[in-house]
Amino acid sequence: MDTKDISLLVVDDEPDIREMLADYLGDDEGYTIYTAVDGIDALENVLPDKKVDLILSDINMPRMKGFELLNKVRELYPEIKRVLITAYNVEDYLELAMKYDVGNIFVKTTPFNFEELSTILKNLLTNDIFGAERYMRDDYKAGTLTAVRGDEIQKYANKIITFLPQEIKEQKRLELVIVELLTNAIFYGIREEPPEKKETWCHDFELSEDEAIHIKALWDDRKFAISILDKGGRLKKEDVLYWLHRQISKDDRGLPLGVMDSHGRGFYIARKYIDRVLINIDTDKRTEIIIINYYNEQYSGFKPLYINEI
Repeated sequence: MDTKDISLLVVDDEPDIREMLADYLGDDEGYTIYTAVDGIDALENVLPDKKVDLILSDINMPRMKGFELLNKVRELYPEIKRVLITAYNVEDYLELAMKYDVGNIFVKTTPFNFEELSTILKNLLTNDIFGAERYMRDDYKAGTLTAVRGDEIQKYANKIITFLPQEIKEQKRLELVIVELLTNAIFYGIREEPPEKKETWCHDFELSEDEAIHIKALWDDRKFAISILDKGGRLKKEDVLYWLHRQISKDDRGLPLGVMDSHGRGFYIARKYIDRVLINIDTDKRTEIIIINYYNEQYSGFKPLYINEI
């Protein structure tokens, strides 16, 4: 992608963060960069006169919060791509993410993950969101698997893990996460089984070649990724946000609202145990779930939210 003709607007009230992002995205990545100190500054002094392809905004700012800014940008400039950035717990913002239809919240980690930010922005700007390969370094390795049997999900999860280096295979709960996500892909994404009637599901079936679930394991010297792709495309961003919000919201007894939910549990479990969960949706065509773990807890901080729908 030729970045020289692409313009980004960085909005952050902290000068050090604003300048760091502007320097990296401008000097290192080659984008044309505009900056604003808050939402009002962006709306009054930049957006009316400048061509902006993507806005990267902090959430907590004086005068106008990031969610309000992005909502106004969507109303006035619907062609502009929108990403929020925060140093705080993304779970605290899920209700606002639902209200304002925000799917991408990048987190400020220690050290700052410039490589991941670059990939996320490029994917959004090109609308080319599918493929775990784009998150890997050039020397990555990979193994692939196709899942067709409804009664062999555990077997597929075990098999895809065998492709990974030994130290990764031993990571706790990885198998559980893969089983949950494969179950979602097969029974919801392809077969459209009712989540409230799991006891009635038939498991003795084989998907056709067009319905098969494609699983990929990838790894490099910094991280590993598992990609699960179905050709249903039935998942919706608003549903994922709703299910995640129910798992972290408490009822009068202090229990999660979604403690008894049978649907959406896999995404919550994946977020709980995995560093990165990326959800890519091409409506009615395909859905891809990518999970990424960095080695040795390389990036400390809260987990981002990445849900892309085209």
